[in-house]
Amino acid sequence: MRSLYELQQLDLYLEVLRQTLNKLDPGDHIKAEIQRQRAVLEQIKSEYDALHAEAVDQELQLRMIDEKLHEAEQELYSGRITNPKELAALQKDILLIKQRRSEMDVRVLEMWEKMETLRQRINESELRMNEIEQRYEAYQVEYHQRKAALETEIQFHEQQREELARQIDPEALQRYELLRQRLGGIAVALVVNKACDCCHTVLTPYLLKQLEHETELITCENCARLLYWKELDPPRNE
Repeated sequence: MRSLYELQQLDLYLEVLRQTLNKLDPGDHIKAEIQRQRAVLEQIKSEYDALHAEAVDQELQLRMIDEKLHEAEQELYSGRITNPKELAALQKDILLIKQRRSEMDVRVLEMWEKMETLRQRINESELRMNEIEQRYEAYQVEYHQRKAALETEIQFHEQQREELARQIDPEALQRYELLRQRLGGIAVALVVNKACDCCHTVLTPYLLKQLEHETELITCENCARLLYWKELDPPRNE
């Protein structure tokens, strides 16, 4: 029974190791943060690119207006136009062109100021992205180290289990495996204060007597687990 109990302790520990391995986070939470930050960065860049294209277009229009204004002023001061109505009309056109140019100047200035703000936000967002990516890389190193350590420990204890299982009677081992599957991983219960330590049922004197002699595998009459009275086992020679 001692070997079966030791096998159970190994199985329980292996289960803890496997669960720990399965629950290891490969960094998905940081990867999700990177994706969110990348979406923010792309949005800001998209706004910047759209505004930059509009500003370039506005500046092109300003140059065209400047050319038109230059031509109108040259015509005004050339002396070729003498008709008062034509002169008044040309002066009015020049005034309208200047007003439009002034409005566009303000608009272009506002756009460049906004682009500067967006550029600062892009720089800040890129710095934030770099910080998260560095944190992810560091986490990946730690994750793979932890994963490798767990896998190595699992492999070591699986080898221990195989060696121990070979020393156990095949029929007893088969019975243990069936009970372990059926009873939530606990096939062997300790006897503590003359009771089953799993279901806490007090054992009958008959069962206690059988356990003292341990001529066969004894099970709890209530939970059907194999009983192991550890205190009756002689010390194992190391």
